Amino acid sequence: MKHLIRFYVFNSTCLLIWSLSAANLFAAADDLQKKPNIIFVVADDMGFKDTGYSGNPIVKTPHLDRMAAEGLRFDNFYSAGGTCSPGRMAILTGRTPMRARMTTTVGPMQEGEVTVAAALKTAGYETGLFGKWGLGREGTHPLKVGFDEAIWSKNFYDLGAVFFVGDSDKRDEWPVKTTGDTSVAIMDIALDFIGKRARRNQPFFAQICFGSPHAPHQAADEFKKLYPDLPEMEQNLWGEISGLDAAVGKLREELRRLGIADNTLVWFVSDNGGISDTSGIEKKGRIGARTIGLLEWPRKISKPMRSTVPVCHIDMYPTVLDIAGVTMKHQPVIDGISVLPLIDGGMESRPKPMGFISGGYASKEDPTLCKFNNAAWIEGRHMLIFDPPNKRRKAESVTLYDIFADPTQEKDLAAQHPEKIRDMLEALAVWRESIKASFAGKDYQR
Repeated sequence: MKHLIRFYVFNSTCLLIWSLSAANLFAAADDLQKKPNIIFVVADDMGFKDTGYSGNPIVKTPHLDRMAAEGLRFDNFYSAGGTCSPGRMAILTGRTPMRARMTTTVGPMQEGEVTVAAALKTAGYETGLFGKWGLGREGTHPLKVGFDEAIWSKNFYDLGAVFFVGDSDKRDEWPVKTTGDTSVAIMDIALDFIGKRARRNQPFFAQICFGSPHAPHQAADEFKKLYPDLPEMEQNLWGEISGLDAAVGKLREELRRLGIADNTLVWFVSDNGGISDTSGIEKKGRIGARTIGLLEWPRKISKPMRSTVPVCHIDMYPTVLDIAGVTMKHQPVIDGISVLPLIDGGMESRPKPMGFISGGYASKEDPTLCKFNNAAWIEGRHMLIFDPPNKRRKAESVTLYDIFADPTQEKDLAAQHPEKIRDMLEALAVWRESIKASFAGKDYQR
């Protein structure tokens, strides 16, 4: 009888342990399915005013207009760098580009950077990169920095584009050739990745990078036809933007068809300022330029939101890590903040200043030393712009603008706020010292 009792207790324990283990597994699987899918969509050289919703009277962007009307519209979204690779590096890492010696328009990011793709993999996400990369080959091609899959181009691309797959970057190993509008083509490729994950309830991160509207402009005929009364050059420019708008429309439609739109965060931005006359001061190459910024996440954003809070590329990394509940070990210094409180409706102002800076190597002999050129510093509603002396200007130039009341920066307020200028310059100087340390490689020391 005792043996029977022992046998019964033993099996009950096993059954209990199995039940708890199974419950934990199911709970973990359920938790994984609740994590939002995350998609970054990045345009190339698209300006703040290159959309219908922002007031452009020419361009036709019905899908972006609808996204702005239904999701979160950032009226003060800034590029972390004035050109392509620096902005893209900041999107992936949350770091101002000079921290990682990203001083060129197109070039590799520093090995050792922690990307959003690598971080989200630790939370069970599968990751894919589609389209323009522009952040290096060899040690920093997409598969080496956290992406599971990649179909990519080293730089911008036009009609008839061909793409590398995985870690290949040789001309005779370009197995993916596209036709028609390039933004639509790369979106179709990305949607294949997205569909496969959706069908097995697998959370994913996808970064989809268009080659438009980077010059030289080559729009597909179907989008050029939207502008019959314009010169051909303008047909190609605005046609490329309408093409990428159509690609965004395909993405939004497919997410809804797959039944995953509600729990998918889509963040649409450009890598830097625009190149058209409509961009005004917000142009490519300018430090502290606004660019386009939209976010859609129906589960969290059930009604339209419009925010004037300054937000930047550097905020994308910490925001999605906050959403996914990820903390990275050996995290290099980041400059951005999580804007999840803004998405939740609880952030009325930015709690931390935001800096922009350009520069380069101070010495060919010592790659750890940097030099600084112009800089910008946003604190509250004010932007300080600092330009050092140069061949034409013997003294440094310091100007101050109210970005809310004077977004085109026509009225310099520096003379009216000497104390604010002093405080902002001091804060900028402290921040620059931290960049010097990062540039010297101290962020990677363990």
